[in-house]
Amino acid sequence: MKQVNAPNLALNNIEYLCLKIAAHPGMPARWYLRALHQYRFGTPGDGSWNAVYFSPRGSYRGWLFIDEAPKDRAANGWITRTCSRRGDIRLMPAGFEKAKLAAAKIGLDL
Repeated sequence: MKQVNAPNLALNNIEYLCLKIAAHPGMPARWYLRALHQYRFGTPGDGSWNAVYFSPRGSYRGWLFIDEAPKDRAANGWITRTCSRRGDIRLMPAGFEKAKLAAAKIGLDL
């Protein structure tokens, strides 16, 4: 699909993610990454583009947002641990502040 007009991208990636999580809390990380890809390039991605934002060792997880899904199944692999069947991403207080600033930047009330 060819994009005719380049969009006016006023928000950076993390501002957009915080605003999207504030508007639609409780979705899996891939859902937010697909929306971010749509915002940046005009086409939905596969949900793996810029996945570093949601990695367990990432600098934003635990500070801006957290995955509140229950750890209800065993993970596949050589490490014995549990993981969730579906993500449940929620904003932390710093994430809400970032979302408020992003909304004000594009003229929305949050």
